[in-house]
Amino acid sequence: MLWVTMGQDDTGDLVRKAQAGSVEARETLISQHQGFIKKLVLKNVTGYEDISNRDEYSVGLMAFNEAISSYKPGLRSFRSFAADVIKRRLIDYRRSLEQHQKRVVYIEDLPRLPAKSGSSGAEEKVELRLEFEAFVARLAQYGISLRDLVKETPRHADSRLLCVRIARAITGESEMCSHFVKYGTIPLRQVCEKIGVNPKTVGRHRKYIIALCLVLLSDMETMKQYVRGMGEGGDDDA
Repeated sequence: MLWVTMGQDDTGDLVRKAQAGSVEARETLISQHQGFIKKLVLKNVTGYEDISNRDEYSVGLMAFNEAISSYKPGLRSFRSFAADVIKRRLIDYRRSLEQHQKRVVYIEDLPRLPAKSGSSGAEEKVELRLEFEAFVARLAQYGISLRDLVKETPRHADSRLLCVRIARAITGESEMCSHFVKYGTIPLRQVCEKIGVNPKTVGRHRKYIIALCLVLLSDMETMKQYVRGMGEGGDDDA
């Protein structure tokens, strides 16, 4: 495979171009390192299912893409750094799944969600519980646990509303939405240009924004209705 024969200089050049905003360079890096990613993921899974169809492989791809964005040249090679990021995200994913399996989800975990007309209380509870469980499982694919989400949820209403604006902008604009779906990361440069928000604000609330995007792109209609119903607002100092 091509990634085997790539020199460190070539890889470093592609990483620099990707960090500067080149989508082509980022896609080339991911394409050339698919074997590298699969090999790492295979060490962390059991069973005989095609690795390409496993959620862990998606986690590995998103972790590799994260590594492209966060790598800083120094004593370590990019591939060594990327390998550590992938391993950490796979561990986070496994732990999130374990926490989810141990957790009993009740309707009280879903405050302020709107009631649906024409459905009984029992039906409503079952539907909300199923939606919430699907949401938790989806978060786990991104290495995000409920504890992470609670910890990173902005305390101030203006900050939460700003995050909603960011998530709605990402999911409502085709290029940014495609980036999020493909790479599992926030298209930081495009978001900052469109919303006029400080990059540090986006980074500080990254997991909360990702969670909002996942809701808006899902078929979890009750939760989606709640997020969509939140008003506009926020400030750049959130």
